[in-house]
Amino acid sequence: MPIYDIYLFDMDGTLTPARLPMTESFAVWFREFIRKNDVYIVSGSDIDKIKSQIPSDIFNNVAGIYASMGNEFYKNGAPGYERKFEPPQKLLIMLEKYRENTKYTGKLFPNYIEMRKGMVNFSVLGRDCPYEERIKYKEWDNKNAERISIQKELSAIFNDLDISIGGNISMDIVPKGFGKEQVAALLRNKFPNSKIIFTGDKTQKGGNDYSLAQALLACGNSEIVQVDSPDDVINKFKSRTIDF
Repeated sequence: MPIYDIYLFDMDGTLTPARLPMTESFAVWFREFIRKNDVYIVSGSDIDKIKSQIPSDIFNNVAGIYASMGNEFYKNGAPGYERKFEPPQKLLIMLEKYRENTKYTGKLFPNYIEMRKGMVNFSVLGRDCPYEERIKYKEWDNKNAERISIQKELSAIFNDLDISIGGNISMDIVPKGFGKEQVAALLRNKFPNSKIIFTGDKTQKGGNDYSLAQALLACGNSEIVQVDSPDDVINKFKSRTIDF
């Protein structure tokens, strides 16, 4: 029986623009790709957000979707497993204080502490912001490093948690071992002899794809493809020898 490569893709910034739907031109390319290859998706977003960004036929036809950093799994559009996490009260109090004391002078929006399966997503700005406000905060944070400062402070206090920068405006908080890196072991156990090729836009240290990239490399027979946009995904894979 032949052994096929397994393709694993991050979503935001990789398959889709951040927090926006997949473009139709990319969907045309990706439909053909998943028709001929075994493809999994991994995302920090919960399953409802993933559904809002990916066409339903793609959602239902990829080999599987690891949502909420791998803490819930869907196959053929149906739920598989889910994990739970009760964040410590001290953490929630600190997140409220970061929101109250931010030096960002722009408008703030609701849904800044979002409970997901097995994780917490925190955004000083608030996830219910318009897209243009997201870009404003991202540009401000790139200069002022608010998220990095919060990440470092929380990591020093909560050594049983992993805190990583996620997307353009937020950070992901999970118990150690329950971040995206858990997907490496899950896929390696399922496909012990296959090469796993992971594509993401934040595989560098500090990014929310980094732990998964490192875990896959530690498992062996894996490759990491760093990209910066959906267009870059297409360009990178055009030059590869794959069943496409």
